[in-house]
Amino acid sequence: MLYTINNYGTILDNYAYPQGDIAMAMNESAEVMAASRGIVGYDSDSLIESMKEQHEQTVKSFEEYLEKIRPTMITKEGTACMDTIDKAWAEYKEVDAKVIEVGATTDTAKSLQAQQMMTDEAAPKYQALDDALQKLMDLNISLGNAERAQLRTIMIAALTIIIIVIAVSTIYSNSLSVAISKSIEKPLNELKDRFITFAEGDIDSPLPTVESEDEIKELVSGVSAMSDRIRVIIKDSGRMLNEMSEGNFAIDTECEESIYRSIYRFADRHKKNE
Repeated sequence: MLYTINNYGTILDNYAYPQGDIAMAMNESAEVMAASRGIVGYDSDSLIESMKEQHEQTVKSFEEYLEKIRPTMITKEGTACMDTIDKAWAEYKEVDAKVIEVGATTDTAKSLQAQQMMTDEAAPKYQALDDALQKLMDLNISLGNAERAQLRTIMIAALTIIIIVIAVSTIYSNSLSVAISKSIEKPLNELKDRFITFAEGDIDSPLPTVESEDEIKELVSGVSAMSDRIRVIIKDSGRMLNEMSEGNFAIDTECEESIYRSIYRFADRHKKNE
């Protein structure tokens, strides 16, 4: 996307925006020739001087537009086209200067001579310049369209990749969520079944093995510890009952700590429930 945005800006800067400057340069070149025609066509010194000033301004304006266009020539074709324009402009200026030198006068014969020079010599040079400018404009259109088509292809490819990535990510996340839910559901079901048997009095069967490091493992560890304490208490109770059946009433429990811990926990839980 960044590549597309950057190159789209390049298309605008080097192919689209310069078209206006090229059009203005073509207009100024026409104004240069029109000013030259005025210089060799008028028979008034004041009008001739006025047209000379206009000629100088249009020449300067044309060359300024050329300099604005020049940095946008980033391709070999554009550079070659610009070289052709420079050559055509130099040749036209040379002939144009000769025409003005001959025809900037009120002398009718010289004026007619200069007008003929414009027709025979300057007009072909001007046409070559105008053709070179038009060719540059056509080249920019061609290169701009080619770049735009390439960017469109890249954008379509990028969007396709994004859609594929989203689809793959969705499928993977769904598969992962199913796997995670199954990994949680299985040990929970095993724990449920084991707790039922535990409540029914089976304290000897092992509890399910839990590999995950989470609350389920802590629950299993707590129940396992409770099961161990119950077995110790039952075993100790059996031992004391056996001693008492043989007449030995001066006995004491060997798991006093476990009994007290269980009593304290029961009392504490009962107090919280109240």
